[in-house]
Amino acid sequence: MKKYLLAMFVCASLAFISQQVEQGVITYSTKVNVHKRIPAEQEEMKKMVPEFNVTENLLVFSGEESLYKPVPIDENPFDQGPGAGGPRMMRMVLQNEIHVDRSQEITTQLREFMGKKYIIQKEIARIPWKLGQDSKEIHGMLCKNAFYTDENNREIMAWYTEEIRLPIGPESFNGLPGLILEVSINTDDIIITANKIDLRALKKNELRLPKGGQEITEEDYRAMVQEQMEKMGAQSGQGGFRMMIRN
Repeated sequence: MKKYLLAMFVCASLAFISQQVEQGVITYSTKVNVHKRIPAEQEEMKKMVPEFNVTENLLVFSGEESLYKPVPIDENPFDQGPGAGGPRMMRMVLQNEIHVDRSQEITTQLREFMGKKYIIQKEIARIPWKLGQDSKEIHGMLCKNAFYTDENNREIMAWYTEEIRLPIGPESFNGLPGLILEVSINTDDIIITANKIDLRALKKNELRLPKGGQEITEEDYRAMVQEQMEKMGAQSGQGGFRMMIRN
């Protein structure tokens, strides 16, 4: 009888939480496999750079709004390379931000490129998620999987929990029937994981619209980036660079 009552209490508590969550901050870590991006003919470069680059971001949300922004680096921005006395790598965190207003179906993005900041505003993209049958626990919460292939032909896998019924997640990943706690891109090229879930009232100015950049359309921004990459490639004699823009 006691076990039955306890189970009923837990279920009722989870239902209450899923209905009452209005504000909070989720901390995500993004782990990029740098070595997988190094061409086979440049294998020696793996000895000069760390295998993974890890950064942290915050997803701040309240009601129909959310803001995804980087966590400032407080420590020394130089990382020691592999092995004692190895090369020191400069850690760079772009000040990119993504604000989503679900009530207006508008996203406002702040992107940093070559020392300049740009503001891009557009409609929220509809992601063609396919719901999977697999499940696993993340931070003690039952998560289900969903997946799709994006416009860059990357395989995206997300894990979301219906215990927090918010259709939001890291970066521009959204639209599932619960909070997204993990995203993997091409299996392990990039893995985004929720490290901390802090459901609380927000502080003043913790959630605000990105500003301080030149307004530009998505199309013009992509064209500008592509043009600069081609110029850099021509100057280095490598025939051009390819840069993938992550929304």
